[in-house]
Amino acid sequence: MQINGIKSIIRRKIHGYPKIEHHKIPNLLHRDFNTDKPNKKWSIDITYIFCRDGLKYLCAIKDMYDKSIVSWTLSKFIDHKLVLDALQQSIEKVPYEQRAELILHSDQGWHFTHPTYKKILIDSDIIQSISAKGSSVDNAPIESFFSAFKTECIYLQDNLYTKNVEFIVSEYIYYYNNIRLQEKIKELAPLHFREQALVSLFY
Repeated sequence: MQINGIKSIIRRKIHGYPKIEHHKIPNLLHRDFNTDKPNKKWSIDITYIFCRDGLKYLCAIKDMYDKSIVSWTLSKFIDHKLVLDALQQSIEKVPYEQRAELILHSDQGWHFTHPTYKKILIDSDIIQSISAKGSSVDNAPIESFFSAFKTECIYLQDNLYTKNVEFIVSEYIYYYNNIRLQEKIKELAPLHFREQALVSLFY
C-alpha cells in the first residue's frame, strides 16, 4: 500500500454505547423464578425483530407469577429510550400498592446498569436485580416469552415490514396475555390467572 500510495479509509462510528462498568447490583433471584403473588418478580430484556426492510427492537417486561407481559415498547433504535419507555409504562400501569417490594430482574446490558434507569427504580421503590455475567439462563422468564413470540408469530410472517410490525406484535401480545392457555398457570391465560389472584388478595 505504501509503495503504490494507497491509504485506507476508516469510517468513524456514528453510534457509541457505554461499556458495562463494574457494578454492585446483586443477583437476588439466583434462578428462583417462583413467586406466590403478582408484581413481586418481573423480568425485562430486549430482542430484535428482522423485517424485510430493516430491524426493529422489542423491549418487554414479564411478570413471573402469571407469565403476563406487563408492558412493551418497539423501536428502530436499541437505545435508552426503548427501555425507559417500557419501564415507565409498567410503573404507570400497575398501582404502587400492587407492586410493593417488587424485584425487577435483567441481564447486565448497559441499558440496565445506566444511572438513569437505576434512579427510576429507586424513585419508584422497585428493587433491582441483575443476572450473572454471560448467563442468559438467569433471565429465562423473558427469554422464554421471546422464544414463543418468535416461533408462534414472527417466523410465520411472510410479509413482515417495519410499517406493520407494531400491529403484529400488539396482536400477538394481546393473544398471549388474554387467550393463550399455559399449563404452568392452571391451563389459564395469563391475565385471567392474574385477575383471580388480585381478587383474592384485595377483596
